Amino acid sequence: MNSQEEALAKACCADLYQSPLAQQILGDPPHPGGLTLTNRLGRLMGIAPGDWVLDLASARGTSAMAISRVFRCNVVGLEFGAEPVVLACATASEPPKTPRAFFLRGDAERPPMMGDSFDAVLCECSMSLFADKPGAVTEAVRVLKPGGRLGLSDMTVEAGALPEELQGYLGQVLCLAQALNVSGYVGLLEGGGLTITHQEDASDQLVKILDEVEAKLGALSAWRDIAGQQGSEIGFGGGMLNQAPQLLQRLRGLVNERKLGYWLFAAQKA
Repeated sequence: MNSQEEALAKACCADLYQSPLAQQILGDPPHPGGLTLTNRLGRLMGIAPGDWVLDLASARGTSAMAISRVFRCNVVGLEFGAEPVVLACATASEPPKTPRAFFLRGDAERPPMMGDSFDAVLCECSMSLFADKPGAVTEAVRVLKPGGRLGLSDMTVEAGALPEELQGYLGQVLCLAQALNVSGYVGLLEGGGLTITHQEDASDQLVKILDEVEAKLGALSAWRDIAGQQGSEIGFGGGMLNQAPQLLQRLRGLVNERKLGYWLFAAQKA
């Protein structure tokens, strides 16, 4: 993939997460456990008052603003999509203001920041979407100060476990199509020169979000039936909605078989 193709892929990925479908079924922040797990990850990372934290692929800034308020730290959110950056800046300036949260447009795989400049780097449900995962970890380590911490939360998928129907658009929306297994993430972080300080299974939160997705897709299906052809205006196809119950059931089965999960990782730079 050349640089032009890579930029196009990243723009498409950013647009994907601002699509009506993604917003309707995943909510904000778009990951299992919501802000409860965001704050849990912040504690595992040891974020302290006054720290400078870089939030990679910060979307609309919900997690970044929460981290800033809870830990009384400074957070820079980096997001490839233009629209979510504008929305994040606007939200941060509204009462109650979040004066220590700042948002920039940029490539989370290649953050345009100076080396050794952040106390912590946060990456929530984004590493699974990055095309160059080792490169992204190398860059995260570069911007961390010596002794700095990286916090990663993401979907985990055992090799070959994902149904074919979830290896495309919907799999991307659910952070599944390019996700690694637990040992894959551990190897990724350690390969980047980090020391794992904590890893935690949060797959129970995945079951909850599957229940929420099922309820939302059911509501969208009902709306489609009422609206008829106008249902296409809210950003989904009828075929996918018809398949959703079976797909969600298969996903629950994979969670029960421990082939699909959601994990938190905290690691430290030497």
